[in-house]
Amino acid sequence: MNLYRNRIVFFVLLGCLIMCGPGSGVGVGANQDTISQDSLGPNSMKPDSMNQEMLNTRLFDGFLYFADPGKGVLKALPKRFPSNLNSHELGQDILGALMEGPPNSDLAPTFPRDTQVIALFISEEGRAWVDLGIEDGRLKNMDTVSELLAIYSIVNSLALNIPGVKQVKLLVNGSDVATLGGHVSLKYFYKPNMLIVK
Repeated sequence: MNLYRNRIVFFVLLGCLIMCGPGSGVGVGANQDTISQDSLGPNSMKPDSMNQEMLNTRLFDGFLYFADPGKGVLKALPKRFPSNLNSHELGQDILGALMEGPPNSDLAPTFPRDTQVIALFISEEGRAWVDLGIEDGRLKNMDTVSELLAIYSIVNSLALNIPGVKQVKLLVNGSDVATLGGHVSLKYFYKPNMLIVK
């Protein structure tokens, strides 16, 4: 009886090996790397493009600096940025997000919403020039504190998120100007200032 049962088990196993052999790719231990590029279909992502897509979607945690109304300070707002951007692209993303203003109603923008970023230039020495498009060449209704917050919101947001940026100079409408609103000199390059952040 045992001999008869053993023969049945042998033939069942032999049948499985024939039907589910190495060529079928469905047996235990089948080679999973034998899928050809053509078998993925025209709309499928190929391994190289999948890896690239994963790299493109990696994010890093940065910070944008917006005004804390009534307190005369900046507050850091977490913001995620793609990690595959070069310094110039990242700078443009940062400036664009600053000009859009904070999504959080507890914070206030440091620039009017119609302020444009005309250009950004970053030198190899770590200096950045930001050219702002401001109608009439001056921001209105700004006091000294609001000007300082506007300047340092840009300086801190760029210099503390982009390793290659050490100091920032602001231009208006393509030119050197004395001030943004009549109070704080724009003659100099500004370095980040964390004393103004609370």
